[in-house]
Amino acid sequence: MFFDRTTQFILTSILLTKTATAFHWRRACLPALLYCLGFGLCLGLEAAKADVSKAEQDRLFAATFREPANDKLTFEYVRTSIALGDHEAAIGALERLLNYNPRLTRVKFELGMLYFRLGSYETAVRYFKQALEADDLDAAARARIEAYLPDAEKHLSPSQWTGLLQTGLRYQSNVSALPDTGTLQVFGLNLPVSTGQKKKSDWNAFALTQIGNDYDFQNQRGDTLETRFSGYGTAQFSLTQFDLGYVEASLGPRLALAPDLLPGVTIKPYIAGNLSWIGGSQYLNSGGAGVSLRAPLSEVWTIEPGVEWRQLSVKNPGFLITTALGSGDLVTGTLTTSYKINDKLTFEGFGIADGAHADNAWQSFLQGGFQAALRIEFDPPSELFPRRWTLMPYARILWSNFDAPDPFINASLKRRDTDWRTGLLLDMPVTGWFGVAAMFQYTRTDSNIINYRTDDISFMIGPNARF
Repeated sequence: MFFDRTTQFILTSILLTKTATAFHWRRACLPALLYCLGFGLCLGLEAAKADVSKAEQDRLFAATFREPANDKLTFEYVRTSIALGDHEAAIGALERLLNYNPRLTRVKFELGMLYFRLGSYETAVRYFKQALEADDLDAAARARIEAYLPDAEKHLSPSQWTGLLQTGLRYQSNVSALPDTGTLQVFGLNLPVSTGQKKKSDWNAFALTQIGNDYDFQNQRGDTLETRFSGYGTAQFSLTQFDLGYVEASLGPRLALAPDLLPGVTIKPYIAGNLSWIGGSQYLNSGGAGVSLRAPLSEVWTIEPGVEWRQLSVKNPGFLITTALGSGDLVTGTLTTSYKINDKLTFEGFGIADGAHADNAWQSFLQGGFQAALRIEFDPPSELFPRRWTLMPYARILWSNFDAPDPFINASLKRRDTDWRTGLLLDMPVTGWFGVAAMFQYTRTDSNIINYRTDDISFMIGPNARF
C-alpha cells in the first residue's frame, strides 16, 4: 500500500498548516542523541515484550500440540503470537487446525488476514475467496474481506496504482500568521499594527489529492519504479488573499541493495519538484533530487535516512511584509524510524536537518528539530466497519537560526525561532474505500524578533476516499 492512512493524515496536517509567512517544508529534525535514546527505548520495549510474553506463547504452543483440534486454544495461541509480532507462528497454528477441520471458515479468514500482513498476497487472495464461498461467513468478516481483497489483488499486478481524495472544512485562529504582540518591528522600531494587519481567524474549504504508482520490474529482486503526485488547495471564506495551491511530483526507482546479504534493504534515488501559489500568485517553485536508504533492523523496526537537494525560486506575493524564504539552494538530511510495539501500537519518529543558502543572506538559515507520533489502532464501534480506526497524538519542535539580520526589520539582530506543534489526528474508515478524518492542532512560534511570535489553533474535518 503506497499511503497508509496515518501517513495520509500526517501529509494532510503538514499541507494544511502551510501559512503565507512560513510556507515550506519546516519539518522536524531529530538530533543524534535523541535518536539514540529513542532507538534504545525501542530495543528495551522489544526485549521486555519478548520476556513477558514468550513464556506464555511457549505454554500455549505446548497446549495446542496436546489438543490440536481445540480451536479456542489455538486462537488464544494465535492472539499471543500476533501480539509478539510472530505471524509465522500464528499461521502455522491455523494451518494445523485447518488440517483437522477444513470447513472452519473463521480460520480461512484469519489466514487471509495474516498472509496479507506478511505481503503474501497470492495466498491471501486464495484464503479470502475460500472464506467468501462459505455459507457461515458472518457479516463483519465478509465486510473486512471485501475491503482487503481488492488491495491484495492489486498487489499481484506489476503496475500498482493507489490514490487518496480528501476534502473538508478547516478553521484557523490566525490565518495570516501575524504576531500576537500587536506590534511589528520595522527598521529596528516597534510599531503598532494597523487594523488590516491584525491576526484574524477564518474558515476554508480544502481538497487534497495523492496518486501513486509502483511498477514492478519483475527481475526477481523486487526492484520497482515509484511515481508520486500530490496536490492541495484551499479557498478561504473571507481572507481570500491566503488561498493556497500546491502540487508536487517525484519519480525514482527503489532498488534492492544486496538481496542475499541485506534482505529488505533498498535504496531509492529520485527527482522531485513542486509549484505553489498564494492568493492566485506564484510563491515557491522548486526542483531537485535526492536519495534515501530503507533498512529493516528487525521485523518490527525500520529506519530510513535520506538526503535531498532542491533549487528554490521564491516570489513574494506582494501582501507580505517579508518572507523567510528566498531563492537559492536547500539541502535536507532526514532520518525516519518506525517501531511496531504491538499489533495496534506503533511509534513513529521523524528528524530533519536542513540548510538554505539564499541569494539574500538574511533568508539563509539552518534548521533542526524532531517529530514524534504514536499511532494507536483500535476497533471501530461496529463490526460492520471493515478497517480499524486510528488515533495519533503527535508533537514537534523545530529550531531555526538565520545567517544574517534582515535590514528591513532589524539590521543588528539575527533571527532565531523555536516552533512548537502538537495535535491529534483521528481517521475513521467507514467502508473499504470511504472514511472521515479529523484533526486538532496547536502551533506556537517563539522568536527573538516580535514579528515572528505567533500562535494558531486549527481544526479540520472532512470525508476521504481511496482507491
